[in-house]
Amino acid sequence: MNLNQIEAFLVLSECLSVTETAQRLFCTQPSISIKIRKLEEDLKTVLFERVNNRLFLTPQGTIFKQYAIQIMNLIKASREHVKQFDNPLHGTIKFGASNFAGVYLLPKIMAIYKKEAPTVNLSMDISTSSQLIQKLESQELEFLIMSDHIYIDAEKYKLDTFLTDPLVVICSPSHRLAKIGHCQFSDIESETFLIKPEHSATRDFILSRLEEEHKTLRNVMEISSLEGIKQGVIHGLGISIVSKLAVLHEIRAGVLCEIGLDDMTFSRGIRYVHHKDKYISPATRNFLSVLTKQSNM
Repeated sequence: MNLNQIEAFLVLSECLSVTETAQRLFCTQPSISIKIRKLEEDLKTVLFERVNNRLFLTPQGTIFKQYAIQIMNLIKASREHVKQFDNPLHGTIKFGASNFAGVYLLPKIMAIYKKEAPTVNLSMDISTSSQLIQKLESQELEFLIMSDHIYIDAEKYKLDTFLTDPLVVICSPSHRLAKIGHCQFSDIESETFLIKPEHSATRDFILSRLEEEHKTLRNVMEISSLEGIKQGVIHGLGISIVSKLAVLHEIRAGVLCEIGLDDMTFSRGIRYVHHKDKYISPATRNFLSVLTKQSNM
């Protein structure tokens, strides 16, 4: 087995055409067929099958594809890290972030880091938690930044919490509690709460925190976008519980008001996550150092 064979397998598994694979890799069709045959001989299995003159991955091929992707991503990462030993101010950092971190926390951090390392390329993938974890597993991303409420296997991954993220109750300036500025949860439990739909990590955190205090939300309106929730609160659709970092500008501008809760708090940690046995490149170490320092200022 060699890298050329794995590369040919991955391209063929995507386009399912020997002709197109040969064109993409700038080689002949017979050479592609030979690479695939030798790979199958090495693995002692069949990776592709033809049905009605159409090419398909076998179940064994589907399984091997997951490992092939990891192998190629590791090779790319190793080349990148070796380059950075000569100059840690060059290279590429690829990481993933939850929607909250990617939109409201990291752009500022990235801008500060780019001033220190202008020639380092930054690539941030904002996706769902499950998608990010899958990409970290396949070595597509070096690390993730997400809430500590999301389950991550601590036996497999290194988890470092670098920021405490308080969540606050927000309302419109015309709300009855806006001028008072604080209340008991019982004062708002009958309000309409704007909240993200099921499978949202923030929603899960809020509901679990309420369950700990034996409290519930009686009336909810689901809105899938945090920006949509903020606009809904501004226009009086209801109130919400969101990260304070996500509404700082609106609170300062006076279009949203924060209501302090006297009898409970919502607070979660934000952490970065990477494989325990993964080598962290010099450029990435510098970025994480800036992240930790700036987040606590």
